[in-house]
Amino acid sequence: MHSRRKQRTYTVTEKQVTVLLVQDVGVEEAARILGYPRSSVSSWSKQAENLLDFKGPKTSKTLTGQGRKELFPGVAAIVTCMKDVRRDERLLSTVAIIDRVWTEDPQWVAEYISSRKSGVLALERLCQRLANRHGFTSQKPQGAKKKNT
Repeated sequence: MHSRRKQRTYTVTEKQVTVLLVQDVGVEEAARILGYPRSSVSSWSKQAENLLDFKGPKTSKTLTGQGRKELFPGVAAIVTCMKDVRRDERLLSTVAIIDRVWTEDPQWVAEYISSRKSGVLALERLCQRLANRHGFTSQKPQGAKKKNT
């Protein structure tokens, strides 16, 4: 009679315990003992060093670090500045973001503009994508208000 398999997602702690068991008894035996799929146990054993060195929360389902890396330096400071502007109910523009990036690292901005065919336009698009990625929406132009007569 086969034992029921465990759930499909596993915490980092479960993966670490599995890796330690694999080092003692091997992939096949560890998978059989724990009731985990052999392919999962095998892939975790290949990630053994990263799993055992993991510093994040042990209840996490994945190792951190997935996702796109930000292109320019000081993104956290720029996003904080953007939030401050919005919190003060002031207008946040692409030019203001570019100015902030320029004050953070003017050398990077100059290199970025010179390395792109469209130059400043590419920098504007980069800042707009940054704003969108962090939940800032651009204001749509409005037509003149009609008077009710």
